Amino acid sequence: MSELLPPELLRLLLLAAALATLAMLVTLLAQRTTRRRRERRRAELDAIHRRLVLESTIAEDDELPALLDRVRGLDDADRAHIGRSVFMMLRDVTGEAADRLRQVAAASGLAPRVTAAARHRSAVRRADAAEALGRLAPEGALELLLALAEDRDPEVRTVAVRALGEFEHEAAVARVVRALAEDSGVPSTVAATALLQQGGAASDRVRLALRDPDAGIRRGAARIAGLLQVPGSADELVALLQDDHESVRLAAMRSLERMPVREALEPLVGIALAGGTTGEAAARTIASMPPAWSASALDVLDGAEPGVRRAAGLRRREAAA
Repeated sequence: MSELLPPELLRLLLLAAALATLAMLVTLLAQRTTRRRRERRRAELDAIHRRLVLESTIAEDDELPALLDRVRGLDDADRAHIGRSVFMMLRDVTGEAADRLRQVAAASGLAPRVTAAARHRSAVRRADAAEALGRLAPEGALELLLALAEDRDPEVRTVAVRALGEFEHEAAVARVVRALAEDSGVPSTVAATALLQQGGAASDRVRLALRDPDAGIRRGAARIAGLLQVPGSADELVALLQDDHESVRLAAMRSLERMPVREALEPLVGIALAGGTTGEAAARTIASMPPAWSASALDVLDGAEPGVRRAAGLRRREAAA
């Protein structure tokens, strides 16, 4: 190549490459220096303010206002640091201590920043805001999360549905149930976990969802009904044993293992005798029921195929002979 290029041009190219490499090294060094300086500053702020934040979680009711006033009196950088610290702590703190931390977050001015981020054009910022709204629960959080649960970006919708699990309001429960739908773009495990967080507040909606036209919603509701021990769901779970979708039938069986229903025995025996994966699941459900109910059903399964017999806990015929 040196024979094809004039020496002056070759030197210029080498010089440009060297300068570009030097610029990259300088940029990396500057980034590292800035990051270290930022980390040192955060460590300094932690040392200064950690005690104030921790005191707020254990302070007496009449002591808390003074602590919050101290937070409000700090400069913007210090209040922003406290807001970030509280946000991280809320991952692992619940109950009264979490309520206190939310008050500290409000005093730090974090809520307006989170609210503004919920409307940011960046999907990443909107998803971060949805997570923060769930943890901080500032005024207006529910309405914002319901809007973010309809976001055009599926990741934002997923984070918003997960955050709605912190709210027991009927609108929050209804939106989480809808997220179980097959075309929602939200993983069913996320919606199911949110419903479990909502607990008893979700029972009525879960029971109604057992009849939903969408198979994904029926499947999710069938799984949750047993985990939450939803009152009045037994008849619907038995009906779902005849559902057109195998996944729905299997979910109903799993819940019937946790919440036995005697009326389920007859259809379960028929499913078990048909064999296959669903038949084995039905056999396990029968075996989980009280012996006083299941004894006669297990006698019938003694003539079923080997996989079903194993699932029911029956001995091999050779061993019994």
